[in-house]
Formats: sequence, C-alpha cells, structure tokens
Amino acid sequence: MAALKKSWFHITLLVCIAIPILLLLFLDYCNLEGYNYVYNAETNAFESWSNVFFNQNFLFELTWKGRMFLLVFIWLFLIESALDWNSIADETPKNRSIILASLICALIPTFYVIAINFLGLDLALLQFGRDVGIRSITPENQPWDFLYLQWPISCEYVVFTLFFISAVLLTYKTRGLKYFSISFALLGGIAVAYMFDTVYPFGVFRPLQAFALPTAAVAAALLDLLGYAVRLTFPVYAFDSYLPSLSISMGGQSASVVIAWACAGVQSLLLYTVIILVFFKKAELSAFRKLAYFVIGLFGTFFVNVSRVISILLIMLDQGRDAGMLFHNTYGEMYSIIWILLYILLIGFVQRFMLVERSRHAFSVLCTAIRSVKNRLMLRLKSEDADKQKG
Repeated sequence: MAALKKSWFHITLLVCIAIPILLLLFLDYCNLEGYNYVYNAETNAFESWSNVFFNQNFLFELTWKGRMFLLVFIWLFLIESALDWNSIADETPKNRSIILASLICALIPTFYVIAINFLGLDLALLQFGRDVGIRSITPENQPWDFLYLQWPISCEYVVFTLFFISAVLLTYKTRGLKYFSISFALLGGIAVAYMFDTVYPFGVFRPLQAFALPTAAVAAALLDLLGYAVRLTFPVYAFDSYLPSLSISMGGQSASVVIAWACAGVQSLLLYTVIILVFFKKAELSAFRKLAYFVIGLFGTFFVNVSRVISILLIMLDQGRDAGMLFHNTYGEMYSIIWILLYILLIGFVQRFMLVERSRHAFSVLCTAIRSVKNRLMLRLKSEDADKQKG
C-alpha cells in the first residue's frame, strides 16, 4: 500500500498517456472516426464523404502508415517504467502546479482525439493540409490517401510525441528523457518519418532518396544468387522523382517494385541511430565498444531493410501484388523494429555475461595452446634431427 501511494503520480501519468491510444483503438475498431470530408475542385470546398481510408481499415494493424507503433510505444513505455520504477517514484514532484501542468499535457492528446472525431477539428486539419500542399487527388482524379489518411496519421503522431514528452519533462526534467529514451525515440522517430514522407513522398527529398539505390542493388545481387532472373533499372521517373526499379521473374511469374527512400528503410536507419545513441547514454560502455556496436548494428539494419525488399518481391511473385502490398503496409516495418530491439537485448546480454571478455580469454587460451603444440613439435623435430645426425 505504501509503495502504491508513493507511485500514485506515475501511475496516473501512465493512465493519462494510455487513454488517447485506447480511445483511438476503440474508435478505429468501431469505424467511428472523423475526417469524413473530401475536397470538391468544382465548388472549391470540402463536402461530406465517407472516408474509405479510415472506415475500411483497422489502422492499428498497419505499420506504414498506421497506428501499430502507438501500441509498441506504450509497451516500451511500460517496460521502461518497470525497469526504473523505484527511481521514478522517488522523483514524484511536490509542486502542485507542476503536477497539474504535467497531467494537462498528458491529457491534451485525449482532447485532440475527441476534437478531431466529434468537434469538427478534422475538417480544419484537412483544409490546412490542402493549403500547405499535401497531395489530395490521384492522377486518376480520385481522393488520394496522402491528404485523407497519411496527413491525419502523421499529425496524430506529432501531437502525441510533443505532449507526452512535455508531460515527462515537466515532471522529471531531463532525467525523464533518460528513463523513457527508447520509447520516446521510437515515437518521435516514427512521427518524423511519417510526416517527412507525407510532405515529400516518392523520393522527392533527394538526400534521403540517395539510400534507395544501394539497397536495391544489394537486394538485386542477393536475388540473383538465389537463382531469380533480376533486372535493376535506374533511373525510373515516377511522381516527380527518379527512383530505382527492381524486377524479378521465375517460372513464368514476375514481380516488380519501384523503391522510394521510405521503401528502402531509410527511416529504419534513422530510427536505429536515434535509439542506439540514447541507449548508449544509459549504458556504461567504452567509446571503442560503442563505435563497434554502432557500426555492426548499422550494417545489420541495412541488411534487414534489404531482406524486407526481397520479402515483398517474393510475396508478390508467389501470391500477387495485393499480398505484397499488404505485407509492405502491415508487417514489413516490424522487421527493423524487431531487429533494433533484439540487437539492444543482444548488446545487454553480451555485456551482462562478459561474452567479449570470455571470448577474448578463450581465444588467448587457444592461441597459447597452439603455440605450446607448435613448440613441442619443433622440439620433437629438432630432437629427431639430432638423433639422425648421431646415427
């Protein structure tokens, strides 16, 4: 009971952070969400419309661009809370104004969700998105998901990130960022990646698009080794940008994809960089080990991205384009997230059980044994040569 009383504030903060995510989960599942407006070019105004992007999808299943990462965030936030529970409880603020301000910040995302879905803020957000140039009409003159799905989801992540971080900073100051560094790095990284791809889709932002060609080239080389007929084409002009195109065929079946920076997993590399750097701040490691772990993990993340591209192509080849796009939108992004989390656990496991030191010691023992055997052989050969000379 005393422990519960001591931790009352953080428990309250956890509930406030979980409420908007659970509310979204309920609204999404029951198809009760807003954004039911579409722009009519003839009248130059928005009019009522049943938003198929929100009403025909359960967005907590999607990773690009969906809400699954909100569930991953709250899971990581709970884990990080449990790991430092006593320290967090000891830092419960005493100032009532700070407590009130922190809880208000944590609850603003809930007010945002309510205002979007029931108080008309969704129309204002769609109008603002169109005003800043978010794509709203496809080349076939149909409503485009950039404005009617990806823009709202991107704004959602930005709002959640800003106010959740603000709530923690008000309460625990900069130590709060240390306590919840991985969960906030994930949430903020996804917010930035989603928003960037919504504003600059299809590789329009060339500095990030530069990573797409190496990913496509390595994927093409590996697919060629696996025996597929592969064709890598660059550049292919698509949607105001030049992109690499990768095609494979086998047994009369073929599949092809055009690879933008997001498809190449550039956001995974950026997310890995942010998460691993904040993890290194918490870990007591030498500079050399941090560098070694970082480089190994960076290469690992790159090849995980390559494997995702290969997986999409193989699924398209075997089960059709719709199945490949379902994998791309639902499961593909989890490749890199699972890899990053497993890699951090691997680093912790190596450090916890001193595997580097034990491997170094075992290698040293092996080298000593080899030298000992070598010396014995040399002595034996010299002895035999001496016996032959005497004979």
